[in-house]
Amino acid sequence: MLKKYSLRVFLILLLPSTLLAFTRVFREPKSRDVLVKEAIAKLDSNDVKVAAQAARNLGMHRATEAVPKLLQVLQSSRLLRKTEHVIAKGERSLTAWVSTDVRAEIVTSLGLIGDKRAVPVLKSYLKRPLSNDEVFTGNVAHALYLLTGKAYLYKDYDGVQKLYEPSPLTEEEFRKRSRPDLKATSGLIASLEIEGHDPSGAYWKADRPLNINLVIRNQSNRVIEIDASKDNFEFSSVVGNGARLVTSASLLPSPEPHGASMAVLAPGQKLKLTWIVNLRDSPLSREWSGYVNIKCVYNNPRSHTQGLMWQGRQLISNSVETFYYGVEK
Repeated sequence: MLKKYSLRVFLILLLPSTLLAFTRVFREPKSRDVLVKEAIAKLDSNDVKVAAQAARNLGMHRATEAVPKLLQVLQSSRLLRKTEHVIAKGERSLTAWVSTDVRAEIVTSLGLIGDKRAVPVLKSYLKRPLSNDEVFTGNVAHALYLLTGKAYLYKDYDGVQKLYEPSPLTEEEFRKRSRPDLKATSGLIASLEIEGHDPSGAYWKADRPLNINLVIRNQSNRVIEIDASKDNFEFSSVVGNGARLVTSASLLPSPEPHGASMAVLAPGQKLKLTWIVNLRDSPLSREWSGYVNIKCVYNNPRSHTQGLMWQGRQLISNSVETFYYGVEK
């Protein structure tokens, strides 16, 4: 009797832990590599919706390993577009035409991935007789700008030829990719880091201070002097709707170290400035909501001064992007 009772208790104790282990295995998220491999395979799906979603996912993952397959499908003769007449269920019976275009998703994803192997193929769509039947050439021009930083001619839906004009948000996407902080301007580079409010730095919250760190380094082989007064700095941000906002650092608290003005940088030496900004009610965060992309610009007031003074006109940092969460007042 005791053995049966002990066995029953053991099974009761074992069952929850077994279920918990099974649940953990079942819910374990797939790795990026697995998701990318699955998406590449789904590009061959005969279901246009499945293939379009796969192309979209590869762009989100910045999957450079998928570029050859994306280009292959883009140039194939398969049926890659489908338009459906959808009738909504309900009293009003609303109807709509819904179009799914795999090629459009592929072109967009190639721009996001940023692999320049796609440039010759995309440019070929602009060189041949321009037609929006196969792929919208405005979408191609947008992707080419993200890949090269150059504006190309394209034809709109009415057949009018236009020069692509990037939005501020697109400009910042290219700036982030080209990393100007690694390219010296008249001997100097500027690297911007902004500490987020979670371990990964994925978001900023309005009710907490923000630490903005700017490092200016002398990459030349000579001594350089700069006027590091706070009035010479400004922060340029782009919010989710594409609007650009420029805030002078003179409107913010003075950076650490306090009173930084003239700075003499020997070869390889760096100057670090840190702004501690309480975002709530700050001029810096006005109109911020959701996605934000921000860079720091140093405007040299003494570019024509001789001697050790820095001769560049502007020094632009890399862009930092994240999400901004405001708080209710």
